[in-house]
Amino acid sequence: MRAVTERLAVYGTLMPGGENHWLVRNIAGEWAQGHVLGWSYPIGFGPADGYPGITLDPAGSRVEVAILTSDRLDKHFREIDDFEGPGYRRVKCDVELPDTTRLTAWIYETDPEAD
Repeated sequence: MRAVTERLAVYGTLMPGGENHWLVRNIAGEWAQGHVLGWSYPIGFGPADGYPGITLDPAGSRVEVAILTSDRLDKHFREIDDFEGPGYRRVKCDVELPDTTRLTAWIYETDPEAD
């Protein structure tokens, strides 16, 4: 069975050089830079209090992200989901690369309904 290639857009502590990049750095794949549209801010509520958050919004500002493209991400999503916890939800988003290529990727968006 052939593995499915997925993309993960990361910001904040999961970015290369970030304090939690260890979680994704050993997943085989290729990294690229890009941006999503939305609002990035420090979360001040719920289980993700004190960490960076993002709310996707096509009318928002450019938020820089790093994009991991890998055929092994599907084997790691459960671990990443558990790490991110109830303060975030994994959703699909549009990502634009510096050359204006548009891709679809998963991203962990702030979950405003998290307790």
